Formats: sequence, C-alpha cells, structure tokens
Amino acid sequence: MTSVKTIAKIIEELAPLKYAYEGEESGFIWGNENKRVSKIGVTWRPTVEVLREVKQEKIDLLVVHEPLLQKKKAFLLDISQLKFPPNQIRESLLKETGVLVYRAHSNWDDAPGGSNDSLAKVLGIKVTEKISYGRIGKIQKMSLQSFVEQVKSKLGSPSALVVGNLDEEVEIIATVAGSGNEVISHMELAKQKGADTYVSGDIRDSTARFARELNLALIDVGGYYTELPGAKNLAKLLSKKLKEIGVEVIFLDSKPAWEVI
Repeated sequence: MTSVKTIAKIIEELAPLKYAYEGEESGFIWGNENKRVSKIGVTWRPTVEVLREVKQEKIDLLVVHEPLLQKKKAFLLDISQLKFPPNQIRESLLKETGVLVYRAHSNWDDAPGGSNDSLAKVLGIKVTEKISYGRIGKIQKMSLQSFVEQVKSKLGSPSALVVGNLDEEVEIIATVAGSGNEVISHMELAKQKGADTYVSGDIRDSTARFARELNLALIDVGGYYTELPGAKNLAKLLSKKLKEIGVEVIFLDSKPAWEVI
C-alpha cells in the first residue's frame, strides 16, 4: 500500500494544478486523506453505476474528471422542494465504500498529454498551437463529410451534429475536449487563427448558430466521446508510474448517456 501524498504528487506531475481554472474544485474532494492505497480507479464522470463498480472492485482511491455530485440549483422552484435522489445514492455508496476521491479537471484538460492533447492525437491532428484550453492543428486535406466520418470512427461515436458544407475541404482543425459552450470566444479566436473546423461536444443551439455565422464548420460528437481519450490516457499513465510501487490502476467507463435510435 502507498500513501495518498505519494499518489497526489504523481497525479499532479501529470496534471499540474497551475493549469486549473482559478477557484475550481481540484485535488481531494471526498474521504479520508490519511488512508493508504493499493487500488485506484480512474473515470470520466463518477455516475452511480461507476460508484457501484468502485464498491465491487474494492477501489481505495477514485480519480474523477467531472463533478462528484449534482449541483443543487433550482431556477423556477424553491430548492427546498427538491431532494436530489442521485446525490443521495452517490453519498450512500461513497460512505459504504470508504473511497477517497481526487478530482483533476481543467488541470488535466490543459496539461501536456491531457484531455485536449489526447483528443487531437486520436483524431490525427498535428497540433501547431495551444489556445486557452484547446488546440489548433492540421490534418491531411479532405472534405468535411470525410472528416466527420473519421471523427466518428476514431472516437467511437455513433452520430455527430454538424454545421457546414459537407462538400467543402477542411484542413485546419480546432478542438476543445468536453463542452465548447463556455468558451464561445475560443471559436472566434480559432477562426482568426485560420481554423476552418471546430470539434467539441454538447454544443447548444445558440453556439452552433454562432459557428454558422463565423463560417466555421462545427462537429459535435458529445462531451463523453471527446473526453474519453484523455480519461483513458490518464489511467494508462498512472498505471505505468504506479505499477513500480505495487498500486493497481483500472479505468472505469462511465459510458454514454444517450442511445441513438
């Protein structure tokens, strides 16, 4: 078994905290930091199903990317009317397992080899520039239709939402792993820097219309599929580093939320 401090140091060598958004939840967010660890799980989103797997696999430490609990927000209702059953189930499982939870989000997104680099690598994009939690690079020139099919195939996504003329050739690709909604200015900057296509996930209608007005092709294959390469790479890198000290690392797939029919 290994101390939590040793493992935190290794995680933060891969995902330095200097890359995290200011004020973002990072580091240990649940559990006893004095425990010792022999088995680690890495996941993209800590769903109820993932936490059940944590219990089954007897995992000591869970490294997550997305938030552990649902945000308690109510815009039209009095929040006292809501019970948040997903949080109740999650908290119950967390207490049952005694698992310690570490979150690496934007610091892993922007780190060398992190979510954005992993996405670009899987898509065969030769990165030429890093811009604010995203990447710009080149691919071999092809039609937008061909590139969409390539993106779907390489990320394992069954579908894609697309803005743009499918017959036009594309070559300069901007990517943001996860959801590109909160970095709409990133789209404009990418266009200024010569990007003809933007790949991200979970894009809302107004953002898609902005891309159309910019004459920027947009490919949305969902946050899960764009961040899966990074989550798997983090598990792989941690496994390589921790194997030497006898700590097992496994990847826990949170799986897509949607079924395409």
